[in-house]
Amino acid sequence: MTSDSHLRRGRGRLFLTTSLLAVSACTIKTQQQDPVEKAMTPQQRAVFEDYRMEIEVGRNMAGRLLGYYGVVEDPKLVAYLNQIGSYVASYGDYPDRRYMFAILKHESVNAFACPGGYILVTMGALRNADSEAELAAVLGHEVAHVGKRHMYDALKRMKQKDIDEATAKKRAAIDNDPYLKMRQRPEPESGSAAGSRLATYLTGKAGVGLSIMAAAAAGMQMITEKGLDKELEYEADQEGVKYAVRAGYEPKAMLSFLKRLEDHSAKKVKNLEKTHPPMKERRDQIAKLLLSLKAEDIIGASGEDRFKKVKAKFPEPEAG
Repeated sequence: MTSDSHLRRGRGRLFLTTSLLAVSACTIKTQQQDPVEKAMTPQQRAVFEDYRMEIEVGRNMAGRLLGYYGVVEDPKLVAYLNQIGSYVASYGDYPDRRYMFAILKHESVNAFACPGGYILVTMGALRNADSEAELAAVLGHEVAHVGKRHMYDALKRMKQKDIDEATAKKRAAIDNDPYLKMRQRPEPESGSAAGSRLATYLTGKAGVGLSIMAAAAAGMQMITEKGLDKELEYEADQEGVKYAVRAGYEPKAMLSFLKRLEDHSAKKVKNLEKTHPPMKERRDQIAKLLLSLKAEDIIGASGEDRFKKVKAKFPEPEAG
């Protein structure tokens, strides 16, 4: 089927959100233990606490990104992004996870997958997509990062000296940026309950003075400066394409999106290229996947008409 009509199926189960942090505040109870928690086995509690800490680190990272870049508060556009993102995620390998999508007020091309399901896409990335299928593949890439816990597991593998180094760089950046300094949040006490729990579940060692803020700072350096291992990026590309194809989208959409970025001005994709493998290498890896999937025989929807209607109502780019 080539029309956009089949993309509407299953909308009733899509999770729509127009306020990332407002919804996230209700996602996890961090202080009060309920009867369900009390009834957990030690193994169940370990899994629960680990997921709780993943959410807390991701929420802190998302808050920093939203505070720095600013957020696009267009309810219809945000709802559309959540609709497509949740739809693609429902065809992924982790359909029971909750994902919350928001738009950053910035014209560079980028997207960020914070642990726990907080996915932030720049306005520049949306403008550089030509179809809903391309957007679906991009969101699929970020959904794969979260579902496979690429960022969170990388943080758990980090040594304390790496965490300290990332925290020091964050503080130096704040000291040199009046805007960031004004928005700096108070650091929690190192001996706080939250810090102790996070230390246990990130490092496996009780008593390590690692706070949520410190872990988030390390995550921020990784997500904006260092980047994940290139093999993880290739995996997210391939899994994201699979999710989008399962959802009924055109298989080659991600190839088209990356080729456009490869031909784009350096300024628009500077930050993306700093944290991701070269566009050509990513396209080569996706091409191998499509060959194995026999993509030439797959008929998928581009969603181009619907995307054009949404794109026509995008907010005007801000000067500068």
